[in-house]
Amino acid sequence: MKLKIKINAKTFLTVCLVFCLAFVSCTATRSSFKQVKHESDILKIIYYGTLAGNSHNTQPWKVKIIDDKTIEIYADFSRKLEVVDETSRGLYISLGAFIENCVLSAGALGYHADVKYSSEFSGDHMAASITVKKADHTDFDLADISARATLRTPFKTEPVSKSDLSFLIGSDQESVLFIKADSENGKYISQQNLLAYTQQSRDTRAKEELAGWIRFANSDVKKHRDGLTTAGMGIKGFSALFVRNFFSPEDSKSDSFVEAGIKKAEVQLSNQAGWIVIKQPGSTPTDWMEAGRVYQRVHLKCRSCMIGFHPFNAVLEENNYEREFNKKIRINGTVHLLARIGYVDSYPKPVSVRRTVEDILVSD
Repeated sequence: MKLKIKINAKTFLTVCLVFCLAFVSCTATRSSFKQVKHESDILKIIYYGTLAGNSHNTQPWKVKIIDDKTIEIYADFSRKLEVVDETSRGLYISLGAFIENCVLSAGALGYHADVKYSSEFSGDHMAASITVKKADHTDFDLADISARATLRTPFKTEPVSKSDLSFLIGSDQESVLFIKADSENGKYISQQNLLAYTQQSRDTRAKEELAGWIRFANSDVKKHRDGLTTAGMGIKGFSALFVRNFFSPEDSKSDSFVEAGIKKAEVQLSNQAGWIVIKQPGSTPTDWMEAGRVYQRVHLKCRSCMIGFHPFNAVLEENNYEREFNKKIRINGTVHLLARIGYVDSYPKPVSVRRTVEDILVSD
């Protein structure tokens, strides 16, 4: 017996459209791009550097290869966030994360890496140099760098165990504090971060800047290989499919998009175990890069503990809120980065796209 199913033209076209959109929308992640296999160790080290966390996925770094043992790392100020990162602190934190990935990957490949900082002022282009020499392999697993991901989902509110906190902080006790979400200071940080995020999200200049780094369409993702994609922003399912195909970066400035982002931030800030607070003695490019290295070390450990990690720094990016924050949170040193953490049931693959090593290399 043959079963005949009649489908009218409207239904057929709708089904075709959905399948076409799904096909078009499935390419905007890191795994969509073929990974280049680098032959030399110095290129491998630079590659793992590019997988570092960085604000807005601007990837504000350039690298010059001096020889097979030395590289120079430069700040790419064409990728600076002029509005939300006026001092360049976030840019140098990103460079610090890049440097830490290079150091860790060098150790895994059998080298000791010596880092020398070069930037004295926030406008200095040359940030640091790294020189490697043969040494015993460390036990660091390069897969940890490849698997690192920022999670923008609600986290569990159950306390982080003492053993997991000890593992995350490790030898960085002088630079890292943990503040429980349900403590007075923890509630204050969440509240002020939401208020600062709301102010920032509604600011015309900040919206313009953000729109410049939005990569909704797959064609833009493939062209730029940077910025904020739907996957990177945690937009999933049919919402992601719709946004990728029918939204433009300009739409990110609309009141509805902004208010939806604020509501999402409120949910995030209400669901976590606590705050990782990263500080340094001062506020120079070297301090910022050191903070970036600490941030990267802590973040890389989270996955093995099934702990989500999400930098949330609006309170430090809005000057009026940062001043009040520093008065309230009295600590020895200067806070440069805040991240909400908490246990999660699953850890998705990293989705933020990256430029190639060749894209960031500079010559004389």
